Amino acid sequence: MPQGKAVFLGLNQTGVIAFIVLILVCLPLCWLPFVIDSCKGFES
Repeated sequence: MPQGKAVFLGLNQTGVIAFIVLILVCLPLCWLPFVIDSCKGFES
């Protein structure tokens, strides 16, 4: 394994960046249905 590379969970720097972007995109999408249902519940 080359020294000086950022390694996290067995990923290189590009893999880490892709992983972080994936998390930042997926987490809000997972919460959207719950948030929308909550808003609908408060309106009625």
